[in-house]
Formats: sequence, C-alpha cells, structure tokens
Amino acid sequence: MTSSTSNQSNQSNQSLESERPGHSPAEANRPGRFSKWLRFALLATSSLTVMAGATLSPSLPAMKKHFVDVPEVDFWVRLLLTLPALFIALSAPPAGWVADRFGRKRLLLISTILYGISGTAGFFLESITAILISRAVLGISVGGVITSATALISDYFHGPERARFMGFQAAFMGFGGVLFLLAGGGLSEWSWRGPFLVYSAALILAPIVASAIFEPHRRQSYESALPGDPESLHLPVIGFILFFAFSGMVVFYLIPVQLPFFLKQRFQAGGFISGGSIALATLVSSICSLNFGRIRHYFSHLMICVLIAFFMGTGYLIFGSAGSLAQAWCGLAVCGLGFGMLMPNLNLWVAAVTPEAFRGRVLGALGAAIFLGQFFSPVITEPLRNGAGLDQLYKGAGLALFLGALLILGLVASRRMKRRRAD
Repeated sequence: MTSSTSNQSNQSNQSLESERPGHSPAEANRPGRFSKWLRFALLATSSLTVMAGATLSPSLPAMKKHFVDVPEVDFWVRLLLTLPALFIALSAPPAGWVADRFGRKRLLLISTILYGISGTAGFFLESITAILISRAVLGISVGGVITSATALISDYFHGPERARFMGFQAAFMGFGGVLFLLAGGGLSEWSWRGPFLVYSAALILAPIVASAIFEPHRRQSYESALPGDPESLHLPVIGFILFFAFSGMVVFYLIPVQLPFFLKQRFQAGGFISGGSIALATLVSSICSLNFGRIRHYFSHLMICVLIAFFMGTGYLIFGSAGSLAQAWCGLAVCGLGFGMLMPNLNLWVAAVTPEAFRGRVLGALGAAIFLGQFFSPVITEPLRNGAGLDQLYKGAGLALFLGALLILGLVASRRMKRRRAD
C-alpha cells in the first residue's frame, strides 16, 4: 500500500513539472523527417491568428468616417477589432472536439478556407452589421486553425524537437504580426477596405495545407479517449495551465490596450511611436521564442512560469516608472522576454500531460483561456486605470507578477519536499 501511494505521488509530482529537461521519448522524431512545406504550412497557418484583429487597426479612423451616419459608430468600429477574440474563445473548445473526432488535417484545411473567405468579405460588404457578422465567422475559423495546427505540431514532434518547433511557432506568429500590421497600414493608405485583402493570404495557404499536411497516426482511437480514471488527464495541472494562460494574457494585453494612452500622457508620443513601441516588444518576444528550445533544456515548465512572471513583472515596473522613452522601451523589451516564453511553454506543457486522443480538446480549452484573457483585459483593467492612473496600473501589475512568481516558487519547493519524503 505504501509503495503504491508513493508511486502515485511521484507520478503526480512529475506531471506538474512534466518532462524534465534533457529527456526525450524513444519515439522522438528526427529533425529531417518532415518536409519543409509541411513545416511552413504549420507555421504560416499559426501566424493567421495574430492578424485576426490587428490588421484592421490602421483603417479604423477611416472606417469610422465612412460609417459616420451609423448610431454609436465609435462602439461598433472598435468592436470590429475585438469581436474575433470572443468568438475564438467560444469556438476553440468545440474545435478541439472536432479535431479529436474527425481529424486534425480536415479541420485545419476547412478553417483556413473559411478564414480566407470571411476575412476578405469585409472588402466587399457594404453595411457594418454584415462586416461584424463576417468578423464573428473569422473568429470561429481562427479557433479551428490554432487548435488543429498546435495539435498537429504536438502529434508530429516529440522531445526537444517539439520544444524547438513550439518556439518557432510563437516566433513566426510574432514576426507575422509585425508583417501583417505593416501590410494593413500600407493598404489603409489606399482605402479603409484595403486591409481586408490581407486575409486572402489564407486562400493561398489552403492548397499547401491540402498537399503538405497529413493526418498523423495516433496510438489511441476516439472511442478510447474517455479514460475511466480522470487523473490520467492530470486535471490539476491542466487547471493551473489554463489559469496561468488567462492571467498572463490579461496582464500582457496592458501593452496593446493601454500603451498608446500611457505614452501620449507621459511623453506626448504619437501613433508612430506607439506602434514602434509595440513592435519592439513583439520583436523581442519573437527572438526569445526562437530560442525557447534552449531555455526548455535547462528549466522545467513550472520554473519557466516563474521566469515569465519575473521578466514581465520587472518590465512593467521599469515601464511604469519610466522618465524617458528610452527607459520605457527598456521595460517593454524586458517584458517581451517574458511573453516570448509564455505561448510555447503552455502549448508544450499541455502536449506533455495530455493523452493524444484528448489533446485537441485540451488545446482548444487553452486557446479559449488565452483569447478570453485578451477580450477581458480592458474590462478588468479599465476600472483600475481610471481609479489609480496608468503609471500605478503598470507598477501594480509588476508587483502582482512578482507575487505570482514567489507563489509558484513556493509550490515548486513544496512539491519537491513531498517527493523527497515519498522517496
């Protein structure tokens, strides 16, 4: 009885700090196993998620002017930017079920085509109501794309190569965000409808997805995906991951949501400076993501969460107390280091603790947590901003992140002590 209890305790402890660095399963894929086109298709479709909202940002003033006769046009135009995030959060969990039930490739291909059609539709639609509907459909398609693409990466790759590719995925999304923002800005100079054409890139990707992606062989069938023991899903670990994802996105979105107001208030900075500052944080984040495989080699998933909270907290404290633009940019860069580890760490951790046949659904839940965090970030932080001011909001977020890092460190120490006692 004592031996059985000890084994269960060890298994639980190992799942929380899952896949200790330096160990890879025997079936780990060799780097040259998959074609360059398959890798490109996975990375390119993943990058589609970041342009769901940001691409339209440069054209919002002109769009508002075009629909000036619409009552409450300010609200509806801003909603065009945030509506996809809500529908991504709502659609990601059922998309995960579809991926597990009917296959990852089929969902990725259909979602990519739907993405291209619904995203480009705004170029042709005449009413703001119709455009809003198309944006909702776009969010649904993004939920399918990100869930199936990440599930495919988890199925194809194992061990250190999975960690590297998850880092590449996050970096590609970051670099893609900068590229799409620039493309949307350039096309908005021609017409407010111009940025909608950027979404047609998905229709070019669809044939590549159809020809390069293959449905991976999974050891478990759908019928056996409902284990009798719920602990086989490591539910406490998954719950922690989902909470960390939601909280991390609420805090990180203080940058795109509140940064322009802070820089305007503190340094009288215009739109170009604000855009460049966001791009700086994105660039540093992408570079960090590219090196995530090396970081994962030295640290467990839980310790990486500590690093994320530490770097983002430090960045916000520097940023919130900035007396010059150079100091503000330094804070943003440090914050970008933390965010660059967030997405690959959480995706990789979910893949490590979730059975193959359940992976799509849990990744769908992770996508929902991430995009709900984005959607609710201004809802949660706006009252704090109005009550204390932007500088205090950033400083408070930094201190909260430091507290979170200390709590996780305490959790790590506690579980290691329990493991030693069990041994």
